[in-house]
Amino acid sequence: MNKELLGNIRKTISEEKLDAVLLTDIYKILHLLGINASFNFIEIGFYLLITKKEIHLIGDPFSFSQIKVGKEIKKELESLPKFRENAMRPIKRLKDILKKLKIKRIGSFEDIDLPSYEIVSIEDPFLKSFLYPDENRLAILKENSSICNKVLQGTLERIKEGCSEISIRNTIDESIYEFGGERRAFPTKVIFGKNTANPFAISNNTKLKDGDPLFINFGLIRSGVGIEVARTYTIGTPKEEFKELYRKTSTIYRKFLEFITPGKIIKEVYNYVCGLIKENGYTENFIEPLGIPLSPIKNGVIISPNNTSILKPGVILSLQLGLHFPGKYGIRFQDVVILQEKAIILTNYLSKRSYDISTHQV
Repeated sequence: MNKELLGNIRKTISEEKLDAVLLTDIYKILHLLGINASFNFIEIGFYLLITKKEIHLIGDPFSFSQIKVGKEIKKELESLPKFRENAMRPIKRLKDILKKLKIKRIGSFEDIDLPSYEIVSIEDPFLKSFLYPDENRLAILKENSSICNKVLQGTLERIKEGCSEISIRNTIDESIYEFGGERRAFPTKVIFGKNTANPFAISNNTKLKDGDPLFINFGLIRSGVGIEVARTYTIGTPKEEFKELYRKTSTIYRKFLEFITPGKIIKEVYNYVCGLIKENGYTENFIEPLGIPLSPIKNGVIISPNNTSILKPGVILSLQLGLHFPGKYGIRFQDVVILQEKAIILTNYLSKRSYDISTHQV
């Protein structure tokens, strides 16, 4: 149990005159309970209701079979018939508990729909833990990054002309578990040739040909902490047009990583990168976002034109740049960084610091 977080939540209950705080995000629930396990949103589902004196964990029999909690946690089991009736959610049991405890005013960090109850949006104390990792969480991030590197290098050794997107995707997925990952962070993508032009493409049976660009994007979760990476490579002899595009795109990305430092306003970073993209004539080919919360976090720092927050030292970010040219090809990079005096790239798996095409050929 994370007693510091629990204390902060109960302090909020008192200050905001709440009857309880309700958690619905599974990763926040596991983090608070001190359970260092990696599950996806399909495998388990809980609600956690915190009052001034009690903690109620509400779930189904399948979810409870996957974890163990201390005696201080009241386990509230939803019946299977009610679970099925409510779209596989323990909502009936939750409402029964709310009624039993005469709860009316509920604090929440997420958007929740509970008619007949007053829902109060409150500050999320988990973001500090997730966005500003302590030594333990940072150590896990670095270990996860090492696993990613092993997966990536092992995959590159298996790529050759004639292999299919699906076969390489499967290689990555198997390697994630082989090297110690506990879950994929999201569905792995391996995309070849003209398919890279579509930012929404999924892997199919397309075969790799000489000169093709190939895009790899995967992530893993271990001990409840995620890591992710994206790279664009080529095989054989790429076209001169693609080599020039790659050079320009990698230069923009390198300048992006050099520019983002503590103290800058987030929209300033966004405008700077968009300016570089415009200078090169690629505005219509730019696919957002530039930065997203690191999996499995659903909210956090997003690099956008309307974000006036100031970047602080120690924050962890997942940065990316994608340019896509319909009918031709696409290029995308993604890295996990931690901001210190500058951006420290946790997923810097290149033989050179720069992102030139010679380091991205297989």
